[in-house]
Amino acid sequence: MEIVPNFIFPTAVWSTLFDDRSTFNAALLERIYDLRVQNPKGVANTNIKGWQSPNNIQSLPQFEDLCLRLVQVCQRIGESQYFEPDLGFNLQAWININPPGASNKIHYHANCHFSGIYYVSVKAPECGNIFFRDPRVASRMLTYPATRPTDFTTEEVRMKPEAGRMYVFPGWLEHGVEENESDDDRVSIAFNILAGRKSSA
Repeated sequence: MEIVPNFIFPTAVWSTLFDDRSTFNAALLERIYDLRVQNPKGVANTNIKGWQSPNNIQSLPQFEDLCLRLVQVCQRIGESQYFEPDLGFNLQAWININPPGASNKIHYHANCHFSGIYYVSVKAPECGNIFFRDPRVASRMLTYPATRPTDFTTEEVRMKPEAGRMYVFPGWLEHGVEENESDDDRVSIAFNILAGRKSSA
């Protein structure tokens, strides 16, 4: 007797790695630290002990090349999911600089189709993984008596950061970032994308 699982309502986390990440990130990192010098206080949001910029990176000309890439990746994902043609992909992005001891508490992003993170500087595996929590709230009523987690029984999934790596996921998916236990900053760009009809001029 064969027992076949049928996976329904899957939660996707897309990933890509930029080919020119070394040179691209080197220039990007310089602009990021320049921005922090201009605004050393930053903003308080989900960051714990870290620095976060205002959510306005998409409006700064020095980050135009990065923002274009973020939008292009999400457009391709939208096409793969049969989004309506000729939609506008509205971007909101911000910087995270997490020094040793910093983390991001678990949260989700409301009112967006995609959220994501692009890693600019990751120098050690101990810098902290991004993790995702099972979005099915009812599944937390009872845990499974399993000896090790599987894709079916796990409550959280962790993914490793990598310089030049970009993760994209539904905005409603709860996520956080582990404490940076390395000796260097973990630097990333987080973003939201809302797809909608282009406004006519």
